[in-house]
Amino acid sequence: MVVILTRRDFLRSLGAVSLASLWPFAGRGQELPTLKLSLPPMIESFPIAFAQDQGIFEAHGLTVELFGIANRRDRNLALFTGSVDGALTDITSVLQLLSAEAKLKITSTAYEMIPPQPPEGNGEEGEGGEGGEGEEPAPGPHRYTLLTHHFSGIRDLDTLLQRLDGSRSRRIGLLRETDIEYQTDLLLESRGLAVDGDTHYTDFEDLVLLATLLGQGSILAAVLPEPIGSYLEYITEAEGTPVVPLSNFEDQPLVPSIWAFQEALIEGNPELLENFYAGVHEVLEQLQNTPREEVIEVGLDAALAFFFPGLSREDLPPGAEEFLQEYLIPDFPLPRGLAPAEYQGVADWAVKKGYISEGIPFERAYSSRYYEPPKA
Repeated sequence: MVVILTRRDFLRSLGAVSLASLWPFAGRGQELPTLKLSLPPMIESFPIAFAQDQGIFEAHGLTVELFGIANRRDRNLALFTGSVDGALTDITSVLQLLSAEAKLKITSTAYEMIPPQPPEGNGEEGEGGEGGEGEEPAPGPHRYTLLTHHFSGIRDLDTLLQRLDGSRSRRIGLLRETDIEYQTDLLLESRGLAVDGDTHYTDFEDLVLLATLLGQGSILAAVLPEPIGSYLEYITEAEGTPVVPLSNFEDQPLVPSIWAFQEALIEGNPELLENFYAGVHEVLEQLQNTPREEVIEVGLDAALAFFFPGLSREDLPPGAEEFLQEYLIPDFPLPRGLAPAEYQGVADWAVKKGYISEGIPFERAYSSRYYEPPKA
């Protein structure tokens, strides 16, 4: 289906996603203990929204109240003040909160990419390298995409690096002080750039605003998480001015997103989180073992409610339903213990960047009550 978008439709379609910061998605049970969770508007949040829609958490003895908070600082503030019991978040955010004396613990991974297996008999693997002239990132599920706008004339990563001159119009927009910046630093440094965040990046708190400005050509490039990156590609392609993907970060390991909870909850009511994780396991195993067509049929309403809250199907932005139907649903692996090396890489980087004043030991940040960290 070809969708023709006006500029007003374009802004409205992206703006709808920002409403996730205003809408709690309350569970249906009222007599069960309640767990308040903050979720970012990213693909890793879908299984939790799906589980709630299907009543899976209630079957495990708890009510889950979900708050989709698009703004990173607002999400961190909710964790710091105890307004929510826990969050699906990133390592950098937890480090900053712990540095500010927040009483939190990471309890497990939340989401990570399962690397796709190369086709059998393909002897070309590893040749050519990412970002060569005329090359596009490999298709398939991914977490982040580095994109440039249609009118930039840039078609590969090396050309982008040559254009980063520090002027406001020639920077990469992203969420700074997050794992996204950590991964972007690694990507650009691997291509020989001596990264200076204040010179090469523009900080954004609002992913929807960032995507909108990129689609308009008001910023040279941006790093966007899923599904916002793919949705921007989808709607700008329909409009005839497609953004250009330069990297899906496919050549570097990505640290997982993580679950973090209030220490008082972990110590005072560990059974509540045991029940929560039982529900998480059930929904992930269901998603892993259900044909994609059935997931779409059953889960479309949950996806629409989370990513376009408060809107009926009749009021959805142009192409929204078709996008979610066509979007590649990635594999959602089960939670596991966070590896100390994964944590330490981000922690060392955060100290180097000045985001925390001193290192925070892994033992201070991680609770092994639910998942033991893997052996080195």
